[in-house]
Order: sequence, then structure tokens, then C-alpha cells
Amino acid sequence: MSKNPQLAELLHMIEDLIIENSIQEAIDRIEERMSEFEEYYEIFNSLSELYLMMDNPHTSLNYLQKALELAPENLDTLELMGDTYFALMNYEVAEISWKKVTEADSKRFNIWFKLGELYYQTGEYVKATQSLMNYLDYEEDALVLSLLASIYQKMGNEIECWNKLMRAEELAPTNVKLLVQIGEVYFDLDNFDRAEEYFRKASVANPSSIPAWFQLGKTYEAKQDFAHAIQAFGKVLEIDPDNVLGYYYLAKIYAADANIAESITNYEECLKRDPSFEDASLSLASLYWASKDYDRAVTFLQQSLRYNPESSKLFQMIGDIYEDLGDMEKALSSWERASKLEEG
Repeated sequence: MSKNPQLAELLHMIEDLIIENSIQEAIDRIEERMSEFEEYYEIFNSLSELYLMMDNPHTSLNYLQKALELAPENLDTLELMGDTYFALMNYEVAEISWKKVTEADSKRFNIWFKLGELYYQTGEYVKATQSLMNYLDYEEDALVLSLLASIYQKMGNEIECWNKLMRAEELAPTNVKLLVQIGEVYFDLDNFDRAEEYFRKASVANPSSIPAWFQLGKTYEAKQDFAHAIQAFGKVLEIDPDNVLGYYYLAKIYAADANIAESITNYEECLKRDPSFEDASLSLASLYWASKDYDRAVTFLQQSLRYNPESSKLFQMIGDIYEDLGDMEKALSSWERASKLEEG
């Protein structure tokens, strides 16, 4: 905290506003008093952090440059610099900034987690595991263990992946993100019963968790338990009525369950929200085609071409439908276009 009592009081008020999630008000309060504290780096750090919370890293960086002019070796400023460059996806500069902090003060072990995330993003998995293990030397944390598990899974080390996941679950048995992650690992192993167990745990821990219900729906689909799958994706849409993938998966499940009318309805709802969704367009057109409603099938495919003009699949299906209609001139024209697109 600043040695200036007035600035310290202001920054304390800013902390309270952050807790209340009143970020814009916090920015306004600081900016209206900037002239009083222009010689203090803390005021620029605070503004930088606030703009970063508002997903405005460019403005954040502008204030950090001023903070660095006043206190070039300040560790809070260097950490924020790393945070800001990470948000800007300039991982090289973010790494340099964060490493300076760890070299100057090894007790700032939270930086190791940030470095671990950075290396995970850049695919440097060995460095990522080393950084996260450095964090765990100071404190055992479920989130860190969860990220380590993801990295070990990417590296094909199933034993370490499970070790970290099981320990993370011991530390945070009701953490929804973690429960979903464990369920996804079981799902990838085709152990659908265990996957269902963890996704259901997650949905109980947070009944409004879209990932929990979504993955539960996919698991029921894999088990061909269509009734429960429909219930799960229905819950997704109850929570988020504009969830495009929710409608898409419901449409797929209704089609698999031979309920063509409901499948068509859900594909249409999906495409209302995302008309560029190529797979949904192809699937809907297939249903209309199978129902001998050729005009609608072609109409939806042509609409999709407005958003996916280089899609060989769309031209191929249009050609197939025209062949079925006996219009070989249009069929050949569409197939020729599809062939050229496939050739690149």
C-alpha cells in the first residue's frame, strides 16, 4: 500500500469496489483524482489492473508504461506487465516479465502457475510441468493439479494424469470444473458409466453448470440412452436458450431416435442462431431430402453457401439432390464446383 495516506485510502476504496464488481466505477474514481497522485506508480498499476479486468489490455499497457517510468524494478508492475502481455498473446514478453519477478522474489510462487499456463498455451509441456511443480513446492492447490493433469494427458502420461486428478479431487471434491474434467477423461477412455457418475456429480454441485449438463448429454448419447440425453440437453437450453450446440445435439439425438419432426425443429432453431453452422445445414438438408422435400433441402444448402462459399460438401450434396431430381445439368455443375474446391 502507498505511503501517501490519501492514496492509500483511495486504493482501499478501489479494492472494495472490485469486490463489489463495480470495475467501471473504480476506474472513474481513480481517473477523476489522477492529477493528485501522478508521481506514484501505484495509481498507474491500479488503473492497469482495472482495465485488464475490463478486457482492455492495450489501455492497461499504456498505464503500465507510466508506472515503469516511475518504478522500473517494481515487482507488482512487472507482474502486471506479464499479465497484460499474456492477455495480448505476446507470450515471449510475458515470460520475460514473469521470470524477472521469480528471480527477484522466489516467494511469489503464484507466478509459477502463470508461467505454467503460458507454457501450456505454447505447447511447451515439459516447461509447463516444471513451473507447476515449482508452485506445488510452496502450496498444494487443486487448480494447479488439474492443469498438471491436463498437461500429462497431452503428453500421454496417463498414470501421472490420474494421480494429479485424484489428489485434486481430494482437495476440492465439489469443484465443478474438476469433476467435469475427470468425467471427460473417463469419457475419452469410453468408460461411460464413470463419466456419467462425474458429470452427474458436477450437475448436482452446480445445477446451472452448462458444461456438466452438456457432457452428461453427450455421455447418454454415447450410451444410446436417448431419453436421458434429451433431458440433459433440454437442461442446457433451459439455462441458455440460445445455446447453438444444445439445439444441434438435441437434433442429432432426435434423428437417432427416429423422431424426424423434432430433429428438424431443433436443427432449424440451431441455424436461426448460427446460419453459418455447416454441419447443421448438411444434416437438416439430409432430413428434408429423405422426406422428399427437395426444395427445402436445396434452399437450406444454398443459404449455408452464403456463409461457407468454399464448402465442397455443400456443393456435393446439392449435386446429389439434383441427380435424385433428374436434373443432371445442375447436378454436374454442382459436382464440378465441389471437385474444384477439393482440389484446392
